[in-house]
Amino acid sequence: MKHYWVVTTPVPTGKRNARMRHTVRDMVLSLAVVLGVIGLIMLLTSTPNPDPVREVDPISTFTLASAQASFPVVIPELDGLRATSVRWEPTQYSQSEPVWHVGFVTASEEYLQVAQSATTDEKFLSNELLGVTASGEETISGQSWLIFDGGNSRAMVNVTPKATTVVSGTLELVELKEAVESLKTLPVVE
Repeated sequence: MKHYWVVTTPVPTGKRNARMRHTVRDMVLSLAVVLGVIGLIMLLTSTPNPDPVREVDPISTFTLASAQASFPVVIPELDGLRATSVRWEPTQYSQSEPVWHVGFVTASEEYLQVAQSATTDEKFLSNELLGVTASGEETISGQSWLIFDGGNSRAMVNVTPKATTVVSGTLELVELKEAVESLKTLPVVE
């Protein structure tokens, strides 16, 4: 069996091929159109990232706690504090005594919390002071505060016959002292 291969040579017609008329300019324009459409889609479907801190209003719970507590309920008054949690309820460590708890994110993005209760159970204080050890004592506004340090967290504790107050967080000790100095009992609006 014999195969005949025919090889033809292209013959120029004198006309330019239509594909040869495409230039780099056309390719750049096409790419710009595609990128523009992608950019428009991204712009229409993107959503701004909300602040990951969910703020709460502590005043109504503070008012309730102030009305029911047998001790003066306190709250820090520092610029830039954003309340993130607030409770007035018993815990498993407070012998059925309600605990006033309010947590904040500070202006420097650190955590600060205040916990107060009339409980005399040592488990309450032990639970509030997890990870910190006693490191000193200081008198602030005429009250004696025990200082606890745990590396990246600190606490200050004031124990009176009426209540145990714990101010703690990831603040530096100087900032924690400022928070303790700023503790106020707000007037209860009835």
